[in-house]
Amino acid sequence: MPQFDAYEDLVGQWRWRLLGGDGRTVATSGESFDSHWHALRAAENVRGAASGAMICGVPAEGVHDALATIIDRELAHS
Repeated sequence: MPQFDAYEDLVGQWRWRLLGGDGRTVATSGESFDSHWHALRAAENVRGAASGAMICGVPAEGVHDALATIIDRELAHS
């Protein structure tokens, strides 16, 4: 069963990670926290927000699609 856990990183800060049912890391926190409790609280916030999140197939506004640029450039040269 998937689970969140908190761990201390190499510089003594705390981070969370989401482990899949097979024990492999699925997601990690993008920032570190001062305490174990704060890391777990952040994981709880992510869990709550993610349960209602939609999956969008298009890049976010302002995000440039680098792959499309490469493909367009290659097609223009051929």
